[in-house]
Amino acid sequence: MSGFTKIAVTVPTETYTVVERLRLRLGKSRSAAVALALAQWVRDADLAEADRRYVDGYLRIPEAVDEVRAVAAQATSHWDTWSPGAPSRAAEPRPEVRAEVRDRRPRSRTPKRSRR
Repeated sequence: MSGFTKIAVTVPTETYTVVERLRLRLGKSRSAAVALALAQWVRDADLAEADRRYVDGYLRIPEAVDEVRAVAAQATSHWDTWSPGAPSRAAEPRPEVRAEVRDRRPRSRTPKRSRR
């Protein structure tokens, strides 16, 4: 007995067209494309269920604050201490540019568009 089962499905024409274009570009058979999609759907459903169980478990038995602090301390224990250093000059006001300097700046070489 084979490890495969044949199924027939009806899909919207737009979906069919996109799947055909994509599977041809990827060199996949129609069966392979559908099998890959179904396998991904099953994986996603399993992960969603695992996530739901994980959240339910923590809602039923929440972590104690001291446990969370201990884990956070352990996870960050190798970090170096940080000091802010010298302040940035970005907050300083910009000096005014004198007119003679401003007039010597190169102008944009993009031609102005005419209004019609």
